[in-house]
Amino acid sequence: MVIDSHLHLWVNRPEKYPWSPIGGYIPDGEAPLERFLGVMAENAIDGAVLVQPTPYGWDNTYLLECKQADQEKFRAVVLVDPLSEGAVDSLKRLIGEGANGLRINLHLQPLAAWDDIRFYELWEGCRNLDLPVCLQLTPEYLPFVGDIASTYHIPIIIDHLGRPQVGSKLDDAGFLALLRLAEKPNIFVKLSGMNYYSAELAPYRDTWQLLAAAKERFGAERCLWGSDFPFVDEHWSYPENLNTIRKDFGFEETELEWILSKTARSIWWKG
Repeated sequence: MVIDSHLHLWVNRPEKYPWSPIGGYIPDGEAPLERFLGVMAENAIDGAVLVQPTPYGWDNTYLLECKQADQEKFRAVVLVDPLSEGAVDSLKRLIGEGANGLRINLHLQPLAAWDDIRFYELWEGCRNLDLPVCLQLTPEYLPFVGDIASTYHIPIIIDHLGRPQVGSKLDDAGFLALLRLAEKPNIFVKLSGMNYYSAELAPYRDTWQLLAAAKERFGAERCLWGSDFPFVDEHWSYPENLNTIRKDFGFEETELEWILSKTARSIWWKG
């Protein structure tokens, strides 16, 4: 069994799904559900975690419609405005519509902006709802995440290996900050997005030692593979990405079972 724990879907139909970008861009092309269903069939993908893309902002309509296409195979990770008064109420409404997790793009605000009572109320709400939280960030936010993880004992998933600096080595301060988070048992790491921190072209061999070190420190039971579809096909290919995880890191078969499926199932398909 294989679960893709990180991908994005969108269509260019602003009359129905309006753009409201919070990350600074609106895509030119499309990444519709129909295209990804073909990718799933071609690569024997059994399930997927759909992550709300930033161009739609807080409007999760298309994401949740895609999730409804197959409620057994798909899980949906939504966005809400994490500094808004009504964030928890918005999250509860989205859970009623099919949401299974929350993503917070920490890197889009300076670190000081997150020291806000509304932000902590959102975390309290996630704890009460037993809702997993995915975080996109850069290394300077990692100590703050450690403090959050000590207070709110819910699954916290670090996207794209914490996006270390391009060309990072094992002893770089930012990467070591990620490894230190392994002492927090509720923190998980996505082995994904190699292009974001590689100084090379695909298959990004200069990042392999980072991913292997993260697996060693966190254990396979707290590591997940994600393709970052559709971006993976813009600079590499979906099957080559998956094949590299399977064959080039020296992971044992039991470790791959966790990284490619069981860890994601323990977070989003439990019970």
